[in-house]
Amino acid sequence: MNKDFLSWLGRAGSHTCMIQNAGTTYYFVRVQKNEDFDYLYCQRQYSGKGLARGGTFKYAGIFCRRDGELYDAQYDVQGLAGEDTQERGAGQLRENLRQAVRRLVEAAVANDRRNLQITELSDPELLRKLKNEQDYYAKSKARERFLDAAEYELPSFQCFYEAENWTEDSLLSYILDPQGYAAKEATDYMEGNQEEMLFDFLCNDVELAEYQALVDDRDNPVHIVKKIMAAMNTTPAKTVNVTICKDGEEFSFKTEAQELRRDCKDYYSTWNIVAADRQKFEQRFGRHAEYYPQEIVRITYARAVLYEAGK
Repeated sequence: MNKDFLSWLGRAGSHTCMIQNAGTTYYFVRVQKNEDFDYLYCQRQYSGKGLARGGTFKYAGIFCRRDGELYDAQYDVQGLAGEDTQERGAGQLRENLRQAVRRLVEAAVANDRRNLQITELSDPELLRKLKNEQDYYAKSKARERFLDAAEYELPSFQCFYEAENWTEDSLLSYILDPQGYAAKEATDYMEGNQEEMLFDFLCNDVELAEYQALVDDRDNPVHIVKKIMAAMNTTPAKTVNVTICKDGEEFSFKTEAQELRRDCKDYYSTWNIVAADRQKFEQRFGRHAEYYPQEIVRITYARAVLYEAGK
């Protein structure tokens, strides 16, 4: 942070400034955009060189007269103005707007579809996406939620508003009134995205139905996978001993514990079985054989039983 630079920013009548900092000389020019803003331009010179006749003045940032703050600071002035200029950079302001609008919309909807103006989808593209959600994605999301160690939370409405790239006018308007700008964006979003918001509710319905189906289907191997994952998360072991019952006979081998800490989706890979045991596994069950959660009888580590089928 350079006190001379900050002092110059605060002097509205001063249109030029020279700052020397760490061997670099900065020449600044302030140009009034309107009664609220000045645009800053900078020419940077090294090794004590003076202002260059052919040097280029580059855009350096926006000074807001109302609050005395520097916004959209470019590289030339970030070090002079202080680290907090990053909080007022164009990218961070856009992220602030995105978060604010999402909060406003979600508060207005209050996770209640009755606060929407429509009850059915008509957009062909959203109907297609909902069908894909029913046929493919919801099952995967429900399985992931089921296997999550954290307590299950009902899916709730989420706003997916994305702030557009700033135009010159929109950035200045937001700087002057961020709350008012966000409120208008939230209103416009709700008026123009009723179907998208209903679509989110319907996707949550589908996911919840798939989740409940998993919970109720006690014969689904995913219940075994969940128990195995929970058991494996109680030990720091890098390798464990696994006993399976495959083709009517028991077989034991050592494998990497990480393989059993993840969702196998269908079967566990033999690639992570230690080499000697993997060779024996392939000799007994075939080179392309795998082993399944429901085939695991027991998992042990250092004589401790981590998992046992049926318990």
